[in-house]
Amino acid sequence: MSREDSQFKLRMPADLRESIEEAAREAKRSLNAEIVARLEMSILKESAGAELMPANKAREISAISRLSIPSTMKARILEALARAVSMGHTTASVAFADLGLDGIPERDASELYDAFSEMLYTAGYRYEWDAPDSLWIMFDADADEERHREQEAPTTRAG
Repeated sequence: MSREDSQFKLRMPADLRESIEEAAREAKRSLNAEIVARLEMSILKESAGAELMPANKAREISAISRLSIPSTMKARILEALARAVSMGHTTASVAFADLGLDGIPERDASELYDAFSEMLYTAGYRYEWDAPDSLWIMFDADADEERHREQEAPTTRAG
């Protein structure tokens, strides 16, 4: 975005602004960039297939969209763990198939797996990635004992 882009004031409820600011922090972008990205995605979804998008615009929107994947994955992991705990389970399963992780650049995918592997390992969970679209999280007593025996840093696909 440049200073030549049109500008206007926008009023919104305080709680909506806080939600968008949080999403922007998680995506590591400004509040303005987050709002523009969300508007562009909304328009793209409404006009899908209406006309051929230039390749440079497709690359730009794709890169912006990839920034929301980590927050989506984290929310799903936290929801699955909360659901498992509330049901008295000692394992949780998280599905990511709809995110199409096998279609993002390998470096980006590896960074995602490494970040969530580290997050789970640090919190004391055992986990296993089942291809790019499924994660199995264990927090039973056996898993805790096995984790203490391993004493190694997390790896990308299993921990």
